[in-house]
Amino acid sequence: MKNKTLLCAFLALIIAVPAGAQSSNVVEKARYFLRVDQMPDASYFLPAPPEFGTDAFLLDSCVYEQGKLIRDTERGRLAVADADISIEYIMARFGAAMGIPDFNPQEYPVTADFLFKSFATARLSISAAKDKFARVRPYQHFNEHTPLPEREFKDDFTSYPSGHTIRYWAAALVLTAVAPEYQNEILKAGYEGGQSRTIVGFHYQSDVDAARLAASAAYARMSADPLWQKLLKRSQREFERKNR
Repeated sequence: MKNKTLLCAFLALIIAVPAGAQSSNVVEKARYFLRVDQMPDASYFLPAPPEFGTDAFLLDSCVYEQGKLIRDTERGRLAVADADISIEYIMARFGAAMGIPDFNPQEYPVTADFLFKSFATARLSISAAKDKFARVRPYQHFNEHTPLPEREFKDDFTSYPSGHTIRYWAAALVLTAVAPEYQNEILKAGYEGGQSRTIVGFHYQSDVDAARLAASAAYARMSADPLWQKLLKRSQREFERKNR
């Protein structure tokens, strides 16, 4: 109940904040653990997205329609907020799930650095796949507007896999390693962050599912990197020190 109350308060706060204030210059200054050529290539191991007219595409379409039905609800408003991929927002999102209201880059600088580097590096693994498959987004296919019209583009054919989802799921996996005592709450928030993309109409369910698989592969590769391992230990110590 405490976590649910905190999440509601968090949602109310971010809705009240102008969209511009939620953005972060940190996202534009990506720092990575590994080069793109060192990361798993999702274009190699992922299947092609479902084609129009197939049963799999019909399932994607059904999830899209279901998402539209809940846009004007608290969950729908959270889905709109989840479009923010700044390190500040993502930490606050997971902090709300864990019941830690001060989970932010100022209070947890080591974890913020570790988390950002991890999901930025994970994102590299789907760059080639987005270019290869060039999938039309749901709002483009159905010619309908989303709750985020300012982010709609007619020529943005990068639906598969979902970039937001790979960040949220990679972040969830990393934070589970940092704070395993909150594993269930963390993973639930990470899962919801990906599902939010189907609610707002920017991704199909298959885009989100593929991104979670790619995020898991990226996490496995990063965990073999010595620097990643070093920062994991530092982040664990920081989290333990702050939450004794």
